[in-house]
Amino acid sequence: MQGRGEQRMRMAESRRTDPASPAVDRPRSSGPLAVLYTGGTFGMVPSAQGLIPNPHLREEVEGLMADARGADGGPLAWVYSATASAVDSAEMDDEALGRLADQLREIIARHDPRGVVVIHGSDTLAYSAAFAAFALADLPTPIVFTGAQRPLGAEGSDAVDNLSLAVAAADRDAPHGVHIAFGGSLLPAVRATKRSTQSLRAFAAPRSLAESPTGVDRRLAAALREAAGTPSPRTGLVKVSPGLSAAQLVAALEECPTGIVLECYGSGTAPAVSGGLLGPIRTATARGTVVLAVTQCEHGPVVLDRYAVGSALADAGAIGGGDMTSEAALGKLGALVRAGVVGDELGELLALNLIGERRG
Repeated sequence: MQGRGEQRMRMAESRRTDPASPAVDRPRSSGPLAVLYTGGTFGMVPSAQGLIPNPHLREEVEGLMADARGADGGPLAWVYSATASAVDSAEMDDEALGRLADQLREIIARHDPRGVVVIHGSDTLAYSAAFAAFALADLPTPIVFTGAQRPLGAEGSDAVDNLSLAVAAADRDAPHGVHIAFGGSLLPAVRATKRSTQSLRAFAAPRSLAESPTGVDRRLAAALREAAGTPSPRTGLVKVSPGLSAAQLVAALEECPTGIVLECYGSGTAPAVSGGLLGPIRTATARGTVVLAVTQCEHGPVVLDRYAVGSALADAGAIGGGDMTSEAALGKLGALVRAGVVGDELGELLALNLIGERRG
């Protein structure tokens, strides 16, 4: 069996000659629609202690799906699954993201569904969807995340509308890849972010999908498949702000030895001199820790060589993340490292537009 080290060494060479995995070009399956419930406001009910998981959610979802129709106008065939426990989406961490991606892969292998709907809490939905977009980029099955701002059955709930939109997208409307259906919009997971705590149109994608993605070649596709069941790397997000100190950054880099996403000002600046950040970044990148720089702005890419302080970050080893969202940058970094991609190969892939996630 080919080891991961050998696989990594061959990836860069194969990317120049190996076409994208043919799996993503496969016609849509004729199998059932799959629905996976993970937790979140959608499936909550009020109690004296606040909102708690609805013990009868499956029956309620079955009632909603009873009238659903497929592309041919007939009753929609579907299957239901749930994660081991319904949790508040705020509890999602690196390991939970990996388990979710693995469960989705298992569902797709078992049922060969025409699409998958994932019901998820809205607070970390964009992070989970972005990670899944990269971790499952070798698969042809459309996956649509949805949730709700108000619980199913509550006055003014958006749960039914969001589920209906997600079902229609997963069953017939969405292309392969991972999407978010929420508030009347279908958004690409690798460009979406949560924008409101109250509005029913809680998500937006201010940056459209980037053109001409390279796609996932056969060797990377194989690495993503083989990653199932492996521990997830520890990654983190550090937001640059006035007063960010070297000690704070060192603590983050030590806690997340795989890598961090550094959310910079503007086109990629940070207090390199006054904050003393260059030394910690240089030390961390020298030992193999990734520092992936993205922007805090809604529009436009990071261009590290535009200003001297940005160039200093690049010289210290930071990688420019183009105009990736923070959610996409974290998901891409975590999924690639989990697949065994490290070193120069990791830097190369982070700099590429694989599935529409970055310009610049």
